[in-house]
Amino acid sequence: MEQSPAKKVESRTKELQAQQLQLLHADKMASLGVLVSGVAHEINNPCSILTLNFPFIKEAFEDATDILDEHQARQGDFLVAGVSYQRFKHMLPEILDDMHIASNKVKGIVEDLKSFAVKGEASHEKTEQLDLNLLTNRSIRLVTNQIKNSTNHLEVNLANSLPAFKGSGSRIEQVIVNLILNACQALEDKSQKIIITSYFHTKHNQVVLSIEDQGVGIDQQHLIKLTDPFYTTKRQSGGTGLGLSVSAGIVADHQGQLTFKSTLGKGTKVKLSLPLLQHESEL
Repeated sequence: MEQSPAKKVESRTKELQAQQLQLLHADKMASLGVLVSGVAHEINNPCSILTLNFPFIKEAFEDATDILDEHQARQGDFLVAGVSYQRFKHMLPEILDDMHIASNKVKGIVEDLKSFAVKGEASHEKTEQLDLNLLTNRSIRLVTNQIKNSTNHLEVNLANSLPAFKGSGSRIEQVIVNLILNACQALEDKSQKIIITSYFHTKHNQVVLSIEDQGVGIDQQHLIKLTDPFYTTKRQSGGTGLGLSVSAGIVADHQGQLTFKSTLGKGTKVKLSLPLLQHESEL
């Protein structure tokens, strides 16, 4: 049955509104990229100083230990920063190692953020040869705190090696981050699991990432509307209904698929499928 002119206008208006909001979202992501790049630069400078100097301080202390040991042998034990030297000489190397690891972790997080929020046209070019496992691990690190606050049981089962696919790394990370956060938000109890799995689908020549949660699940009437712009079951908690819509657009732009399976009260499984790089002869 053909739609009435009024219905056609209403439908077209909704489409235009959806497109406008997607453009606004993309503009916000570009602005975030500019902000993150500036902050990352400011953080990386002091982090680099720390990372370079921790080994030097540790080596200097090890060289001074012989002299301090002699002093202890002559004068007895003494306090350093309120701690006995006997204890301090074992504590300081461990403290410096922990601080070195922590500074490297900060640097890694900053690099992940920079990669996630790439700005400009480069972020939309789909010319990179990408490793789905690498993007997944980076996305998990980006939302580590949200995962820890949501579950005590994260299972990550990534294939030993996956063939490359072509695309925009920052945009695929955006999708993976969104899917993981959705899984976190679906959980009602920290005893419930999130299971992340990657594999190669030989028949369809695709790399696949599966994100499964044991959360509240989604009613079938809502499931078919998940990627519709504006559609959300989390409106009261600030949901806009754009996260999965934008993600679906990114995946479609990569000739991939997002598929959902869910059982109300038992959980949801989302599959992100992406086609492999084509050989030049096939292009």
